[in-house]
Amino acid sequence: MAGGKAKMYRDYRQLLEDKNVQAVLIATPEHWHALMTIDACNAGKDVYVEKPASHNIRDGRLAVEAARRNNRVVQVGTQQRSGTHFQRAIKYVHEGRLGVVRYAICWFHAGSRPETRTAANPTGPTTPPADLNFDLWLGPAPQRPVAQIWPGGRNRYWDYYGGSMTEWGAHLVDIARWGMKAQGPRSVMALGAQYARPDSEIPDTLQALFEFDGWLFQYSVLSHNSFGPNGDPGANRQGSYGIQFHGSKGTLFVDRAGFRLTPQYVRVEEPSHAARPPVWSQDERQLGYFYTTETLPESGDSSLQHQAHSRNFLDCVKSRQRPNADIEDGHYSNTICRLGNIAYRLGRKIQWDNAKEQAIGDPEANKLAIGEYRSPWVPKGL
Repeated sequence: MAGGKAKMYRDYRQLLEDKNVQAVLIATPEHWHALMTIDACNAGKDVYVEKPASHNIRDGRLAVEAARRNNRVVQVGTQQRSGTHFQRAIKYVHEGRLGVVRYAICWFHAGSRPETRTAANPTGPTTPPADLNFDLWLGPAPQRPVAQIWPGGRNRYWDYYGGSMTEWGAHLVDIARWGMKAQGPRSVMALGAQYARPDSEIPDTLQALFEFDGWLFQYSVLSHNSFGPNGDPGANRQGSYGIQFHGSKGTLFVDRAGFRLTPQYVRVEEPSHAARPPVWSQDERQLGYFYTTETLPESGDSSLQHQAHSRNFLDCVKSRQRPNADIEDGHYSNTICRLGNIAYRLGRKIQWDNAKEQAIGDPEANKLAIGEYRSPWVPKGL
């Protein structure tokens, strides 16, 4: 792509030994993200790691600690953080343009058909391709028959994948958390099922509700169904994905194509609105309310967000400043998503201690938060 000839490695650890390498990009299956980030930081490399930041909660914290211990720049691939219209939208939330926000929701409603996704292949290969080191590809993840997970069946198993809760939640939940200046929830509960893909461990339909101090947050996942509420993806249409903040003075919707800020009903008696020409119905006039039709829309460009995010990472490699999507932000957002999955898997409400990053009085939940690792890939600190 850049006109050069890249050196090839079969083992990423050999690349990390190269003193001429200053930074690495990690775009592997998610079960490798945290461990490779930790190894890269310990080797003195800066890191751009694709989302989600980690496969479990505990190894995400270990990645944060490795970055801080080694003074490394680690950018998570949640490029919406570098989108100018996302930044402006969040600025409006922070400035109080919405009033008091007590509820936020994000959704990923995919229109893909279940038959288009890789399923189990009982007649498939029983051995991996000759040019693939399958044991290294598995790394910390448990062994399964090749036909179940290669080349793409891994997206049906918790051992390798967190589903749309983490894949798209890494982007959407991150914006909601950013807008609310939050770290983690006090509690979470979730309900879902495998309606479209009964052969999968991972639900294709999942609703998770998170309780924070003073506000509630909901994440809705509908895979292999129709698109969003209006059936058509796109900016300002509440399409197949988006984030929405509901405040006492207005509502803000944002996705990668733009945002829309819609003011709420206001009383005529308020001096700041008294001179405004009201638009009201008979019922609204009797209630003393009018609805202002003023909205604040803004369009965005998804491709520019990628460019800006890469530029931000490279600039921070030089300046040693924290990037727009620092590893700790990626960890906090991923923690929320993982807790949604844990609540679903256990079928109960999880009480969460943010300071300790542990479930309260729930050993099973804490076991899932830590995860399991094949030897010799167990990270130090577990």
